[in-house]
Amino acid sequence: MSEHSQTVGAPQAQRIAFEAALKAISAVGRHPTLFLSLPSLYLLLVYPPIWKDVDALGQLIWQAGWGNILHYPPLYCFTGRIPFWLGDAILALLNGQPLPGLNLFAEQRPNWLGIELLIIAQHAGLITALTLLVRTAARSALGRGAITISFIAASSLYAQQQCAGSEAPSVSAIILLTVAGFWVYRRSSSYLRWIVFALALLAAFGTRHINYLFVLWLPLVIAVHLIWSMRQRRQILTSDLAKLGIAVACGGLALLADTLVVRVMIAQAGEQYRTDLGFVLTDRVTAFLYKLSDAERAALVEKLVAAERDPIVQVAIRAESKLGSSHEELADTIKAALRQVGIPQNAIQAQSDIAVFDGALAYLRTLHPKLIDLILSDFLHGYVREDNSKLSLNRFLANRTAARMRQEDPQPWQPLDQLHSIDDQSTASILVNRASTDPYLMLWGPIPIVVIVLANLGLTVWLVRRGQGDIAWLAQALQITSALLYFANCICDYFNDRYTLPLLVCAVATFALQIGALLDGGKLVSSKQWLV
Repeated sequence: MSEHSQTVGAPQAQRIAFEAALKAISAVGRHPTLFLSLPSLYLLLVYPPIWKDVDALGQLIWQAGWGNILHYPPLYCFTGRIPFWLGDAILALLNGQPLPGLNLFAEQRPNWLGIELLIIAQHAGLITALTLLVRTAARSALGRGAITISFIAASSLYAQQQCAGSEAPSVSAIILLTVAGFWVYRRSSSYLRWIVFALALLAAFGTRHINYLFVLWLPLVIAVHLIWSMRQRRQILTSDLAKLGIAVACGGLALLADTLVVRVMIAQAGEQYRTDLGFVLTDRVTAFLYKLSDAERAALVEKLVAAERDPIVQVAIRAESKLGSSHEELADTIKAALRQVGIPQNAIQAQSDIAVFDGALAYLRTLHPKLIDLILSDFLHGYVREDNSKLSLNRFLANRTAARMRQEDPQPWQPLDQLHSIDDQSTASILVNRASTDPYLMLWGPIPIVVIVLANLGLTVWLVRRGQGDIAWLAQALQITSALLYFANCICDYFNDRYTLPLLVCAVATFALQIGALLDGGKLVSSKQWLV
């Protein structure tokens, strides 16, 4: 073969390979639901249902009370029990027995089928949410295929669904919120779409308290758009002002509805409504005080006690400096002080929780340099050291923790006798080892979240230069909101891998919105343009 033919043949081979890749991606985009289902099918076939340590025990097993109404948002805690009843009902029908009663507020004792149905339902929720986002973010088969592949590559989103716990529906709720926000921002906004957006906010609030900050996303998008228009001396449309007002109203109504539901439920449970954030804040306070010397800690405690007038809060401040991470001992100390001042027995629990919150808040208000340094350090840690594989493995590590807790104190775990992934630490450790070597779950290896964020910034610049700045800003505002959410998490609590999950979810959703807009532009499908 002549040198000339080899020179001509190489670009042609590259073009053929590129066109084949485009066709393959487009084929994926024509059937997104099918391909989005494959990771779920793989996990369901290869791994058993796993359990999010004591958190999921409180959410899905314990009877209705303080834990699953105030501490954990109640939406998942009680709707997540419906599959348990379905499992009981199906087995009862197969055995010719009467159907069991549906009592979501009692202690649950799920059979193996009910647990399986819960995990399947979680996967189905994610697949539905991802499919909606794929079809919303892109019109072309190529765009939809690229988004589908990016979602499939984010294996930690699927790993969450294999584990019983509120992080699973939180992922799906954030994706659904992204879809609803896109609808009302880019398209003619009917009342029905705004209702869907408000319901998506409620779904996010009902899985994790910190998701309240997503109420800022759409108003932030619209407000900055209006400010930019004014700077450019463009006419401000009445429809844009109305859209901002409706977005704020939807957020306010969703917050109000969530609060009312919680208040009604806790009243029905015979307990008083109060904040439950105090014990979370004590974990951050403990991590902060650990950074101080004994002399610095003692001086700070005395300074805070001297500035506080409430004697019970003074007790809380002193107790938190010694017992902050021991929640039960901390609560007992404060309850004893409340009894001494004559607080009625039925009000002690609520007053104790309030005092814990006020005491922890006193430490955070100091804005101590070491406290600020710790918060910023944890914030950066989440971006530069957290990745997809760690978030996938975190679910299996939590399951191993559940197995250890069950071995140490079997009685609370008796309702889960048919969940064999936590039978013993050996079984749970085998699952951890298997997951840690699973090529799919460990996808992306050590590539940190900050790399995705930077890639999204690059796409934003590209879109702005192409005159698609509106969709770029909508996507980036989602990423900014997730950063604010994570920063709030760093203020309230010490670092935990799972707290970075919204960062990854929003980064992937941001990528989906932007790559869909980019590929739908119609200028990126020609192989000749790519090869020039």
